Amino acid sequence: MVPIYISELAPPAVRGRLVGIYELGWQAGGLVGFWINYGLQETMAPSHKQWIIPFAVQLIPAGLLLLGAIWMRESFRWRFTKGQREQAMKDLCWIRNLPADHPYILEEVEAIDAQIEHDRLHVGPGFWKPFIALKQPDVLKRFFLGSMLFLWQNGSGINAINYYSPTVFSSLGVTGTNTSFLTTGIFGVVKTVLTFVWLFFLIDRLGRTKLLMFGALGGSLCMWYIAAYIKITDPTKNKNTSGDLSSGGISAIFFFYLWTVRNCLYFLIPETKGIPLERMDELFEIKPVFKAHKVMIGRLKEHELEHQDLTMRQEKEAVDERTEVV
Repeated sequence: MVPIYISELAPPAVRGRLVGIYELGWQAGGLVGFWINYGLQETMAPSHKQWIIPFAVQLIPAGLLLLGAIWMRESFRWRFTKGQREQAMKDLCWIRNLPADHPYILEEVEAIDAQIEHDRLHVGPGFWKPFIALKQPDVLKRFFLGSMLFLWQNGSGINAINYYSPTVFSSLGVTGTNTSFLTTGIFGVVKTVLTFVWLFFLIDRLGRTKLLMFGALGGSLCMWYIAAYIKITDPTKNKNTSGDLSSGGISAIFFFYLWTVRNCLYFLIPETKGIPLERMDELFEIKPVFKAHKVMIGRLKEHELEHQDLTMRQEKEAVDERTEVV
């Protein structure tokens, strides 16, 4: 729910960076967890406390989230869809720290109203209507792309490494319980540092799809490295007679898997950097996909210029009317 909530509240210009803070918190929590496990392994004798303490530490951020949620404002987009317009305007003005008659607020409300009307005509109200809307080819395509992105990202094996990293590193030749926990902690440090780089220097500069492609390319190269490492370290010392795939074979499979995903991203997923949520339907309708972002940015700039011209004409007419009265 957190990424959805942030996406609905964030302005398009900083939406990627704000959602990235959620990922940063995720990585920081994992880093703390890795080193807590290592510290307990190093300083505490084996007992049931070794697993109770890591679980108890998780109550701290959970408690902070529970307390902080008391003061959180509801998503103004959700309130608009439910007809709670007055409260939605208050929440929007509070979040943007702007008055209700500010041009930015008026333009955003206009876009939200247009999207709500579009959804009412093409989807309809009710719980089951979004599922029925999957019959529409454009909606089905976006649902499929979102589902596949989630599947490909998790299928890359990162969660397996996160949860079972000591076992994974042991299978790669890292011996000793303490050494495997230490290696896991270093792995967490590398992930967190790279998340900082991604969040503050890359996400809003390079965009989403390029980073996804670079990530898939980097993941596939890592699989090549693992396969080569296992090959060089004399696999005959651990013969595989069961007929199962060796670690090198699994790495080779994931290399081609991640390489294929990288190419699919270029041709199937449009860049969304700087695009308002209310214009996503229009973005996904532009073909070819790899040019959609550039075309959409051009349309947004054109719309902004038209809006500025309209505002200037209205101000000029108002000045002329006051002059005639005088």
